[in-house]
Amino acid sequence: MNRHSKLFLYLLLAIISVACGNPERPCSINGGNIAVAAASDEECSAPLKALLQCGRSAVDSIKSPIIGTAAITLKAYPPESPLMNFAADALLSEAQKQSTRKIDIAITNKGGLRSDIKEGIITYGDIYNVFPFENTLAILSLNGEQLLQLFNEIAQVHGEAISGAKLIIAHEPEKDSYKLAQATVGGKKIDKNKKYTIATSDYLAQGNDGLHTLAQGSDRQITTISIRDLMINHIATLHKAGKAVSAKEDKRIEELIPTTNR
Repeated sequence: MNRHSKLFLYLLLAIISVACGNPERPCSINGGNIAVAAASDEECSAPLKALLQCGRSAVDSIKSPIIGTAAITLKAYPPESPLMNFAADALLSEAQKQSTRKIDIAITNKGGLRSDIKEGIITYGDIYNVFPFENTLAILSLNGEQLLQLFNEIAQVHGEAISGAKLIIAHEPEKDSYKLAQATVGGKKIDKNKKYTIATSDYLAQGNDGLHTLAQGSDRQITTISIRDLMINHIATLHKAGKAVSAKEDKRIEELIPTTNR
């Protein structure tokens, strides 16, 4: 967990501590978003008001530093999109720096991309909005047969963010579903007997979001390195080199359009 994540956690614990310290109301913890806004102050005790105001200032100071810029607005949508492609390419690049193994493919889930990266200045707060979850880097291996099974699962969910591979998926109108039609890795046909190394998140490595085959991976390395921190590092590296964040659709997941007989 990096410095910024720790500060958010400490702030949350402080708020819980004050709330639980009030003997006039029971304490419970429930998940969800709570807006810290002026309207909230009317329902707060004086100590909690002061804490919330302090929290706003602390959070703003964490969110505001600039880490880079974006040349265009990047959005996420299936089966591939600029934001999905950027996230997967950044994951592949940054994961390779963390591993002695050659990383063949990077995969992250489009559902984990919770906001756009807007054109212009990119701050820490922007990246927390895009990557709000505490997912960490996972590296694992699949053989070629398992990899084809995984790619078919990606086809069935109408695409995920991938790098290092190209998929062609076909829509089956009668079932309103998708299936894998063709796949290559590094421009080459998949060898069913070869081992391929994949960088992903610990969440997907458990087989979540329909990508069940990832749970079968061997040589598993679940790190404590935050996916969000990898993205921040990647953007900061680009910025230091005088480059802006940019990405485009490049048909790494191409959808076959069914033809109709006339």
